[in-house]
Amino acid sequence: MEFRTIELSNIKKWNEVWQLYEDSFPLAERRKLEDHIRACADPMFHPISAWEGSQLIGLLFYWEWNSYRYLEYLAVNPDLRKQGLGSQILRHLKDTTHSIILEIDPLINELSVRRLQFYERAGFMLTPFRFMHLPYRMEGRSQELLMLSYPKTISKEQHLDFLEFVNKYVIKYCDGYPFEDEIIVD
Repeated sequence: MEFRTIELSNIKKWNEVWQLYEDSFPLAERRKLEDHIRACADPMFHPISAWEGSQLIGLLFYWEWNSYRYLEYLAVNPDLRKQGLGSQILRHLKDTTHSIILEIDPLINELSVRRLQFYERAGFMLTPFRFMHLPYRMEGRSQELLMLSYPKTISKEQHLDFLEFVNKYVIKYCDGYPFEDEIIVD
């Protein structure tokens, strides 16, 4: 499996990755195309896709800063699910000395429980912290999410570092939020 950052100039592969992104996540949890393109220019954002030859296996979009990685999106081509490929992609993310943070939906149905079990099998730990995720689109709603971390449970200080990062940087690439020179951080 080869991990690549696909440039916008590679229209065919870019469109494949974008289609998988759109097909894999609900509208309220996705960036608009123009916001995603702006995020791709940020050196802290890593829009990685996994390939076997010319076949798209999956995507892995994450942020990296200081000693952290924040996994924002992980998706596997629906035709290739249940083959351990998501675990292989996740191992690529975990090949680091950074603490990794991600969030998942509350455990309200079988799918959300299976998602938690997937990450726990990969060594992630459910933290005592919650995260109120702001919507990526104006028509969306905030949602309280569960937080997981790897290789160990994050501390309260690390949780606060994460919140500061999301509220200062990630939010810049959400629909309707001010651009960088207009952002106010307390």
